[in-house]
Amino acid sequence: MAGFGKRIDGPGGRRRIKRKPVSIHGSAATIDGSRCVLIEDICLSGARVRGRELPSEGSELLLRSGDRAILGRVAWECGDRRGIVFNGVRR
Repeated sequence: MAGFGKRIDGPGGRRRIKRKPVSIHGSAATIDGSRCVLIEDICLSGARVRGRELPSEGSELLLRSGDRAILGRVAWECGDRRGIVFNGVRR
């Protein structure tokens, strides 16, 4: 998922898809269980979430918040943060 949220014209430039900073509580569910997350930003192609003991890079998950849910995959991990790319998004 090298393209997720990356700038297309270098530092200070614009991103491919504009991210919206948010602070939304939700959950990330895998076959191993569900974890509480804080969705920190979101766009049409994915989201950045923060939480404890989240799945590792490459893991499939269901991201939920309220009555909404979307399937995705962990594109990257850094500490307690994960980048999620939503299924069906083309690059």
